[in-house]
Amino acid sequence: MRHSQRGFALLIVLWTVGFLALLGTLIVAGGRSDTQLTDNLKQQAVLEAAADGAIQNVVFAMEAARDGRFQADGVTREVRIGATTVLVAVWLESDRVNLNTASAALLRALAIACGAAPGPADHLALAILDWRTSGVAPRPGGAKAAEYRAARRAFGPPGTPFQSVDELADVLGMTPELFARMAPHLTVLTDGDPDMSTRDPVVARALTDAAGVADDTGGGQQTADELLRIEVTAIGAGATRFSLVVVASASFQTSPPSVNLLLRQRGRFTANKPMAAWSS
Repeated sequence: MRHSQRGFALLIVLWTVGFLALLGTLIVAGGRSDTQLTDNLKQQAVLEAAADGAIQNVVFAMEAARDGRFQADGVTREVRIGATTVLVAVWLESDRVNLNTASAALLRALAIACGAAPGPADHLALAILDWRTSGVAPRPGGAKAAEYRAARRAFGPPGTPFQSVDELADVLGMTPELFARMAPHLTVLTDGDPDMSTRDPVVARALTDAAGVADDTGGGQQTADELLRIEVTAIGAGATRFSLVVVASASFQTSPPSVNLLLRQRGRFTANKPMAAWSS
């Protein structure tokens, strides 16, 4: 009996020691997790500040200093903000097709340039026009509320201009794959169509294909002030990155100078863009 009690007491002691060891391990792991979380938040704050600083430098260099080393050509360049490396690429927003002003012919041509077949591209272009314009009757081949109900959609076209390019994903006839290919060539922030000087080869091809097509559904040529689309990716320790996409206009002739941000959102880093050295 006494041996049995001793064995049971030893078992209790061993179980207690094991439990305390496990508890200690969990406490240490929790402390490490908290420390890692704090480090990550600090790193994110540093990288976000560097990304914002790079955007300010780029806008100043292009709009105020007219620095020829920086062009709206989509080439990824390296900028140093303090001790942080930031990758920067700049485009003209006016090189993109405006969803709210483009004609059916241009929208059709862009869809085909992005891989759509001619028939579906026809219907998609008309559905885009029906999405952004009022009325209940669709264009022949287009889509209004009745067509969305027939397709078992829980929504219909609002009959108002697109508020963002992301809305296009909800237009009848759009597929996720085609949206992913078209979105980089679209905007809602300009006030007219691009012209043949665009540096976007896909848009240039669409403009060429749509040229001469009689169509009065478009909104005319671009007349807005220059808008810059700036993609930045700040690079931190290890694999830490912070990316932003900004569309901005600037006026350095006013007092005080001003920069107007029309869009600010997280962007994606693309590793295969051409690289050219540039530093502030």
